[in-house]
Amino acid sequence: MEQFTSRRSFLAGVGTGVAAGLAGCGGLGSGSETLKMLDWGYVYDNGVLEAFEERHGVTVERQSAQGSAESLSQMRAERADYDLVPLGNYAVTPAMEEGLIQPLDLDQVPAYEDVFDFLKTDYFEQDGAVYGIPRSFGHTPLAVNTDLVDADVTALSDLWSDELAGDAGGRDDARLQTLYRNAAFDKPLNPTSTDDVDFDALRADLIDRLEGTSGLWNNGGESEQLMRSEEVGVQPVWNYVTQTLQADGMPVERIYPEEGTKAWFIQHCVRAGAENPELAHTFIEEWHTMMGYDSLMAPNNIAVPNERVFEENNVDRAAFGLDDPDQFIYEEPKPQSLISQYTETWNTAKTEADL
Repeated sequence: MEQFTSRRSFLAGVGTGVAAGLAGCGGLGSGSETLKMLDWGYVYDNGVLEAFEERHGVTVERQSAQGSAESLSQMRAERADYDLVPLGNYAVTPAMEEGLIQPLDLDQVPAYEDVFDFLKTDYFEQDGAVYGIPRSFGHTPLAVNTDLVDADVTALSDLWSDELAGDAGGRDDARLQTLYRNAAFDKPLNPTSTDDVDFDALRADLIDRLEGTSGLWNNGGESEQLMRSEEVGVQPVWNYVTQTLQADGMPVERIYPEEGTKAWFIQHCVRAGAENPELAHTFIEEWHTMMGYDSLMAPNNIAVPNERVFEENNVDRAAFGLDDPDQFIYEEPKPQSLISQYTETWNTAKTEADL
Protein backbone atom coordinates (compact mmCIF):
# COMPACT_ATOMS: atom_id res chain seq x y z
CA MET A 1 0.00 0.00 0.00
CA GLU A 2 2.83 2.41 0.86
CA GLN A 3 4.44 1.82 -2.54
CA PHE A 4 1.06 2.32 -4.25
CA THR A 5 0.46 5.63 -2.50
CA SER A 6 3.94 6.95 -3.21
CA ARG A 7 3.75 6.11 -6.90
CA ARG A 8 0.24 7.54 -7.27
CA SER A 9 1.25 10.70 -5.39
CA PHE A 10 4.16 11.12 -7.78
CA LEU A 11 1.89 10.75 -10.80
CA ALA A 12 -0.64 13.13 -9.28
CA GLY A 13 2.12 15.66 -8.72
CA VAL A 14 3.32 15.30 -12.27
CA GLY A 15 -0.24 15.71 -13.54
CA THR A 16 -0.79 18.80 -11.41
CA GLY A 17 2.45 20.31 -12.65
CA VAL A 18 1.56 19.67 -16.26
CA ALA A 19 -1.91 21.13 -15.77
CA ALA A 20 -0.47 24.21 -14.11
CA GLY A 21 2.03 24.64 -16.93
CA LEU A 22 -0.67 24.33 -19.55
CA ALA A 23 -2.91 26.76 -17.73
CA GLY A 24 -0.15 29.33 -17.75
CA CYS A 25 0.73 29.15 -21.44
CA GLY A 26 -1.07 29.94 -24.65
CA GLY A 27 -2.66 26.47 -24.81
CA LEU A 28 -5.24 25.58 -22.19
CA GLY A 29 -4.79 28.86 -20.36
CA SER A 30 -5.43 31.15 -23.32
CA GLY A 31 -9.10 31.50 -22.44
CA SER A 32 -10.05 30.87 -26.05
CA GLU A 33 -10.33 27.07 -25.98
CA THR A 34 -13.63 25.26 -25.61
CA LEU A 35 -14.03 21.59 -24.75
CA LYS A 36 -17.16 20.34 -26.46
CA MET A 37 -18.56 17.15 -25.03
CA LEU A 38 -21.58 14.91 -25.39
CA ASP A 39 -22.63 13.03 -22.27
CA TRP A 40 -25.43 12.11 -19.89
CA GLY A 41 -26.49 14.89 -17.55
CA TYR A 42 -26.28 12.89 -14.34
CA VAL A 43 -22.56 12.14 -14.80
CA TYR A 44 -21.17 15.56 -13.92
CA ASP A 45 -22.15 16.66 -10.44
CA ASN A 46 -20.81 18.90 -7.68
CA GLY A 47 -19.56 21.65 -9.98
CA VAL A 48 -16.73 19.61 -11.50
CA LEU A 49 -17.16 21.12 -14.97
CA GLU A 50 -16.98 24.64 -13.58
CA ALA A 51 -13.89 23.72 -11.54
CA PHE A 52 -12.23 22.28 -14.67
CA GLU A 53 -12.94 25.53 -16.53
CA GLU A 54 -11.40 27.55 -13.71
CA ARG A 55 -8.31 25.35 -13.42
CA HIS A 56 -7.47 25.62 -17.09
CA GLY A 57 -8.99 28.92 -18.17
CA VAL A 58 -11.24 27.21 -20.73
CA THR A 59 -14.93 26.75 -21.46
CA VAL A 60 -16.78 23.43 -21.32
CA GLU A 61 -19.88 22.98 -23.46
CA ARG A 62 -21.84 19.79 -22.76
CA GLN A 63 -24.80 18.55 -24.76
CA SER A 64 -27.00 15.94 -23.14
CA ALA A 65 -26.83 12.48 -24.69
CA GLN A 66 -29.57 9.87 -24.76
CA GLY A 67 -27.32 6.88 -25.36
CA SER A 68 -24.49 5.41 -27.37
CA ALA A 69 -26.75 4.84 -30.36
CA GLU A 70 -27.43 8.57 -30.53
CA SER A 71 -23.73 9.37 -30.22
CA LEU A 72 -22.93 7.05 -33.13
CA SER A 73 -25.79 8.39 -35.19
CA GLN A 74 -24.65 11.99 -34.79
CA MET A 75 -21.08 11.19 -35.72
CA ARG A 76 -22.12 9.09 -38.70
CA ALA A 77 -24.31 11.93 -39.97
CA GLU A 78 -21.44 14.40 -39.42
CA ARG A 79 -23.68 16.43 -37.12
CA ALA A 80 -21.24 16.21 -34.20
CA ASP A 81 -18.38 18.60 -33.56
CA TYR A 82 -17.62 17.27 -30.09
CA ASP A 83 -14.15 16.66 -28.75
CA LEU A 84 -15.22 14.08 -26.17
CA VAL A 85 -17.97 11.48 -26.66
CA PRO A 86 -19.28 8.65 -24.45
CA LEU A 87 -19.64 5.19 -25.99
CA GLY A 88 -20.79 1.91 -24.48
CA ASN A 89 -18.34 -0.96 -24.74
CA TYR A 90 -20.27 -2.50 -27.65
CA ALA A 91 -20.24 0.81 -29.58
CA VAL A 92 -16.49 1.53 -29.52
CA THR A 93 -15.64 -1.06 -32.18
CA PRO A 94 -17.99 0.26 -34.92
CA ALA A 95 -16.95 3.84 -34.15
CA MET A 96 -13.29 2.83 -34.38
CA GLU A 97 -13.71 0.80 -37.57
CA GLU A 98 -15.69 3.59 -39.25
CA GLY A 99 -13.03 6.18 -38.42
CA LEU A 100 -15.37 8.18 -36.16
CA ILE A 101 -12.99 8.29 -33.19
CA GLN A 102 -9.23 8.70 -32.98
CA PRO A 103 -6.47 6.76 -31.17
CA LEU A 104 -5.78 7.99 -27.66
CA ASP A 105 -2.36 9.17 -26.55
CA LEU A 106 -1.90 7.18 -23.36
CA ASP A 107 1.18 9.22 -22.46
CA GLN A 108 -1.26 12.04 -21.77
CA VAL A 109 -3.43 9.78 -19.58
CA PRO A 110 -1.10 8.03 -17.09
CA ALA A 111 -4.18 7.17 -14.97
CA TYR A 112 -5.04 4.57 -17.64
CA GLU A 113 -2.47 2.31 -16.00
CA ASP A 114 -4.79 1.89 -13.01
CA VAL A 115 -8.04 1.25 -14.90
CA PHE A 116 -9.28 -2.23 -14.00
CA ASP A 117 -7.53 -4.70 -16.28
CA PHE A 118 -10.67 -6.74 -17.00
CA LEU A 119 -12.16 -3.67 -18.76
CA LYS A 120 -9.20 -3.12 -21.08
CA THR A 121 -10.71 -5.23 -23.82
CA ASP A 122 -9.01 -6.05 -27.10
CA TYR A 123 -11.98 -4.70 -29.08
CA PHE A 124 -10.99 -1.19 -27.94
CA GLU A 125 -7.73 -1.58 -29.84
CA GLN A 126 -6.66 -1.38 -33.46
CA ASP A 127 -3.10 -1.63 -34.77
CA GLY A 128 -1.76 -1.42 -31.23
CA ALA A 129 -3.63 1.81 -30.39
CA VAL A 130 -6.36 2.24 -27.76
CA TYR A 131 -9.55 4.09 -28.72
CA GLY A 132 -11.60 4.06 -25.52
CA ILE A 133 -10.82 4.53 -21.80
CA PRO A 134 -13.47 3.21 -19.37
CA ARG A 135 -15.12 6.13 -17.59
CA SER A 136 -17.81 4.41 -15.52
CA PHE A 137 -18.90 0.88 -14.72
CA GLY A 138 -22.10 -0.65 -13.47
CA HIS A 139 -24.15 -3.82 -13.58
CA THR A 140 -27.75 -4.98 -13.48
CA PRO A 141 -28.40 -7.63 -10.85
CA LEU A 142 -31.98 -8.62 -10.12
CA ALA A 143 -33.93 -6.39 -7.75
CA VAL A 144 -36.59 -8.33 -5.83
CA ASN A 145 -39.30 -6.75 -3.71
CA THR A 146 -39.60 -9.40 -1.01
CA ASP A 147 -43.03 -8.10 0.09
CA LEU A 148 -44.46 -8.76 -3.38
CA VAL A 149 -42.51 -11.81 -4.51
CA ASP A 150 -42.74 -15.08 -2.58
CA ALA A 151 -40.81 -17.17 -5.10
CA ASP A 152 -37.14 -17.96 -4.54
CA VAL A 153 -35.47 -15.95 -7.29
CA THR A 154 -31.90 -16.99 -8.11
CA ALA A 155 -31.53 -16.82 -11.90
CA LEU A 156 -32.41 -14.94 -15.06
CA SER A 157 -34.33 -18.01 -16.15
CA ASP A 158 -36.74 -17.41 -13.25
CA LEU A 159 -38.09 -14.41 -15.16
CA TRP A 160 -39.78 -16.92 -17.48
CA SER A 161 -41.44 -18.82 -14.61
CA ASP A 162 -45.20 -18.85 -14.06
CA GLU A 163 -44.59 -17.89 -10.43
CA LEU A 164 -43.32 -14.46 -11.47
CA ALA A 165 -45.92 -13.79 -14.15
CA GLY A 166 -47.42 -10.37 -13.53
CA ASP A 167 -44.59 -9.31 -11.23
CA ALA A 168 -41.64 -9.21 -13.64
CA GLY A 169 -40.29 -6.16 -15.44
CA GLY A 170 -37.42 -5.35 -17.75
CA ARG A 171 -35.84 -2.87 -20.11
CA ASP A 172 -37.37 -2.18 -23.51
CA ASP A 173 -34.17 -3.02 -25.35
CA ALA A 174 -33.82 -5.67 -28.05
CA ARG A 175 -30.10 -6.36 -27.64
CA LEU A 176 -30.32 -6.55 -23.85
CA GLN A 177 -33.37 -8.81 -23.81
CA THR A 178 -31.68 -11.11 -26.30
CA LEU A 179 -28.59 -11.29 -24.10
CA TYR A 180 -30.73 -12.20 -21.07
CA ARG A 181 -32.56 -14.83 -23.09
CA ASN A 182 -29.31 -16.32 -24.37
CA ALA A 183 -27.95 -16.52 -20.83
CA ALA A 184 -31.16 -17.98 -19.41
CA PHE A 185 -31.45 -20.66 -22.11
CA ASP A 186 -27.73 -21.45 -22.31
CA LYS A 187 -27.34 -20.10 -25.85
CA PRO A 188 -24.16 -18.39 -27.14
CA LEU A 189 -24.17 -14.99 -25.46
CA ASN A 190 -22.81 -12.88 -28.31
CA PRO A 191 -23.24 -14.47 -31.75
CA THR A 192 -21.61 -12.46 -34.49
CA SER A 193 -23.77 -13.31 -37.51
CA THR A 194 -27.47 -13.60 -38.32
CA ASP A 195 -26.68 -17.09 -39.63
CA ASP A 196 -25.84 -18.16 -36.07
CA VAL A 197 -29.27 -17.27 -34.64
CA ASP A 198 -32.57 -19.17 -34.78
CA PHE A 199 -34.83 -16.11 -34.86
CA ASP A 200 -38.05 -18.13 -34.70
CA ALA A 201 -36.93 -19.69 -31.42
CA LEU A 202 -35.72 -16.32 -30.16
CA ARG A 203 -39.07 -14.68 -30.96
CA ALA A 204 -40.98 -17.47 -29.20
CA ASP A 205 -38.83 -17.14 -26.07
CA LEU A 206 -39.21 -13.36 -26.05
CA ILE A 207 -43.00 -13.67 -26.39
CA ASP A 208 -43.06 -16.01 -23.38
CA ARG A 209 -41.02 -13.49 -21.41
CA LEU A 210 -43.23 -10.56 -22.42
CA GLU A 211 -46.49 -12.34 -21.63
CA GLY A 212 -45.39 -12.54 -17.99
CA THR A 213 -44.09 -8.97 -17.92
CA SER A 214 -45.96 -6.27 -16.03
CA GLY A 215 -43.88 -3.30 -17.14
CA LEU A 216 -41.00 -2.18 -19.36
CA TRP A 217 -38.66 0.78 -18.84
CA ASN A 218 -36.27 2.86 -20.90
CA ASN A 219 -34.18 4.62 -18.26
CA GLY A 220 -33.20 4.47 -14.61
CA GLY A 221 -35.97 6.80 -13.47
CA GLU A 222 -38.65 4.66 -15.10
CA SER A 223 -37.20 1.44 -13.68
CA GLU A 224 -37.17 2.96 -10.20
CA GLN A 225 -40.77 4.18 -10.50
CA LEU A 226 -41.98 0.73 -11.53
CA MET A 227 -40.52 -0.66 -8.31
CA ARG A 228 -41.80 2.18 -6.12
CA SER A 229 -45.33 1.91 -7.50
CA GLU A 230 -45.18 -1.89 -6.98
CA GLU A 231 -46.22 -2.38 -10.61
CA VAL A 232 -43.11 -4.53 -10.83
CA GLY A 233 -41.77 -6.79 -8.11
CA VAL A 234 -38.69 -8.23 -9.78
CA GLN A 235 -36.50 -7.10 -12.66
CA PRO A 236 -32.90 -6.72 -13.77
CA VAL A 237 -32.02 -3.15 -12.92
CA TRP A 238 -28.95 -0.99 -12.50
CA ASN A 239 -27.23 -1.57 -9.19
CA TYR A 240 -27.46 2.09 -8.16
CA VAL A 241 -31.27 1.99 -8.48
CA THR A 242 -31.42 -0.93 -6.05
CA GLN A 243 -29.15 0.94 -3.64
CA THR A 244 -31.42 4.00 -3.83
CA LEU A 245 -34.53 1.94 -3.08
CA GLN A 246 -32.84 0.19 -0.18
CA ALA A 247 -31.65 3.52 1.25
CA ASP A 248 -35.29 4.66 1.25
CA GLY A 249 -36.30 1.61 3.27
CA MET A 250 -37.97 -0.42 0.56
CA PRO A 251 -37.84 -4.23 1.03
CA VAL A 252 -35.71 -4.77 -2.08
CA GLU A 253 -33.10 -7.51 -2.21
CA ARG A 254 -30.21 -7.62 -4.67
CA ILE A 255 -29.73 -11.00 -6.37
CA TYR A 256 -26.76 -11.86 -8.56
CA PRO A 257 -28.16 -14.31 -11.16
CA GLU A 258 -26.44 -17.66 -11.31
CA GLU A 259 -26.00 -17.33 -15.10
CA GLY A 260 -24.05 -14.10 -14.60
CA THR A 261 -24.84 -10.44 -14.03
CA LYS A 262 -25.11 -8.12 -17.04
CA ALA A 263 -22.41 -5.44 -16.74
CA TRP A 264 -21.98 -2.22 -18.68
CA PHE A 265 -19.16 0.24 -19.02
CA ILE A 266 -19.00 3.60 -20.76
CA GLN A 267 -15.83 4.87 -22.43
CA HIS A 268 -14.43 8.33 -22.90
CA CYS A 269 -13.53 8.58 -26.60
CA VAL A 270 -12.11 11.44 -28.64
CA ARG A 271 -13.86 12.19 -31.92
CA ALA A 272 -11.83 11.98 -35.11
CA GLY A 273 -11.13 15.53 -36.19
CA ALA A 274 -11.69 16.95 -32.70
CA GLU A 275 -10.65 20.59 -32.43
CA ASN A 276 -9.17 20.22 -28.95
CA PRO A 277 -7.85 16.66 -28.51
CA GLU A 278 -5.21 17.66 -25.94
CA LEU A 279 -7.84 19.32 -23.78
CA ALA A 280 -9.96 16.19 -24.10
CA HIS A 281 -7.03 14.06 -22.93
CA THR A 282 -6.51 16.40 -19.96
CA PHE A 283 -10.17 16.00 -19.04
CA ILE A 284 -9.95 12.18 -19.19
CA GLU A 285 -6.85 12.19 -16.97
CA GLU A 286 -8.43 14.48 -14.41
CA TRP A 287 -11.64 12.46 -14.44
CA HIS A 288 -9.67 9.54 -13.01
CA THR A 289 -7.40 11.57 -10.73
CA MET A 290 -9.56 14.46 -9.53
CA MET A 291 -13.21 14.53 -10.66
CA GLY A 292 -14.77 11.11 -11.07
CA TYR A 293 -15.31 10.15 -7.44
CA ASP A 294 -17.00 13.39 -6.37
CA SER A 295 -18.83 13.80 -9.65
CA LEU A 296 -20.33 10.36 -10.17
CA MET A 297 -19.24 7.66 -7.75
CA ALA A 298 -20.12 9.27 -4.41
CA PRO A 299 -23.46 10.87 -5.41
CA ASN A 300 -24.75 8.16 -7.78
CA ASN A 301 -23.15 4.88 -6.63
CA ILE A 302 -21.73 4.28 -10.11
CA ALA A 303 -18.13 3.11 -10.10
CA VAL A 304 -15.21 4.92 -11.68
CA PRO A 305 -13.33 1.72 -12.64
CA ASN A 306 -9.88 2.74 -11.48
CA GLU A 307 -7.86 1.16 -8.67
CA ARG A 308 -6.57 4.56 -7.63
CA VAL A 309 -10.09 5.94 -7.08
CA PHE A 310 -11.02 3.03 -4.82
CA GLU A 311 -7.76 3.17 -2.89
CA GLU A 312 -7.63 6.92 -2.33
CA ASN A 313 -11.26 7.10 -1.23
CA ASN A 314 -11.06 3.96 0.94
CA VAL A 315 -13.88 2.22 -0.92
CA ASP A 316 -14.32 -1.55 -0.82
CA ARG A 317 -14.75 -3.02 -4.30
CA ALA A 318 -17.38 -5.39 -2.89
CA ALA A 319 -19.64 -2.39 -2.22
CA PHE A 320 -19.95 -2.01 -6.00
CA GLY A 321 -20.05 -5.74 -6.73
CA LEU A 322 -16.53 -5.56 -8.15
CA ASP A 323 -14.91 -8.10 -5.86
CA ASP A 324 -15.63 -10.90 -8.36
CA PRO A 325 -15.29 -9.70 -11.98
CA ASP A 326 -15.82 -13.27 -13.24
CA GLN A 327 -19.53 -13.01 -12.37
CA PHE A 328 -20.22 -10.50 -15.15
CA ILE A 329 -21.58 -11.06 -18.65
CA TYR A 330 -21.38 -8.39 -21.36
CA GLU A 331 -23.01 -7.30 -24.56
CA GLU A 332 -20.12 -7.29 -27.01
CA PRO A 333 -19.83 -5.60 -30.42
CA LYS A 334 -21.92 -7.05 -33.22
CA PRO A 335 -22.66 -6.17 -36.86
CA GLN A 336 -25.48 -3.78 -37.68
CA SER A 337 -27.28 -6.50 -39.63
CA LEU A 338 -27.59 -8.57 -36.45
CA ILE A 339 -28.68 -5.57 -34.37
CA SER A 340 -31.39 -4.78 -36.92
CA GLN A 341 -32.67 -8.35 -36.86
CA TYR A 342 -32.74 -8.35 -33.06
CA THR A 343 -34.77 -5.13 -33.11
CA GLU A 344 -37.25 -6.51 -35.64
CA THR A 345 -37.65 -9.73 -33.65
CA TRP A 346 -38.16 -7.84 -30.36
CA ASN A 347 -40.76 -5.51 -31.88
CA THR A 348 -42.62 -8.46 -33.42
CA ALA A 349 -42.58 -10.24 -30.05
CA LYS A 350 -44.02 -7.17 -28.32
CA THR A 351 -46.81 -6.97 -30.89
CA GLU A 352 -47.68 -10.66 -30.61
CA ALA A 353 -47.59 -10.49 -26.82
CA ASP A 354 -49.83 -7.41 -26.99
CA LEU A 355 -47.49 -5.36 -24.83
